[in-house]
Amino acid sequence: MRIRGEILGENHPDYATSLNNLAAFYNETGNLKNVESFLLEALKIKREVLGKYHPEYATSLDNLAGFYDAIGNYEKAEPMYIEALRIRKENLGENHPDYATSPNNLCSLLQHNRQL
Repeated sequence: MRIRGEILGENHPDYATSLNNLAAFYNETGNLKNVESFLLEALKIKREVLGKYHPEYATSLDNLAGFYDAIGNYEKAEPMYIEALRIRKENLGENHPDYATSPNNLCSLLQHNRQL
């Protein structure tokens, strides 16, 4: 992380991807303390650098929504899943594999929240 930040800068999309990966590692190991802050920072970088309509921004939205979904914060997760779905549909189309994850994640959340 440190090296990538020094070489690319901390506002580079690849640095944001590293933050997402680090958050995923901490999430998998049960160390949830920093997961949200890493995901929020990655989302901020992707929004500032790529724009809020870019598919990579949608991926960061999806990652953060997945974290909120996993900890039971459905109110925060649902609008993020919906926004990721919209971005992917508009930019990638419904036949793209990345699009397919969006309705799946949203349906999973709605099932957890007993809205389906």
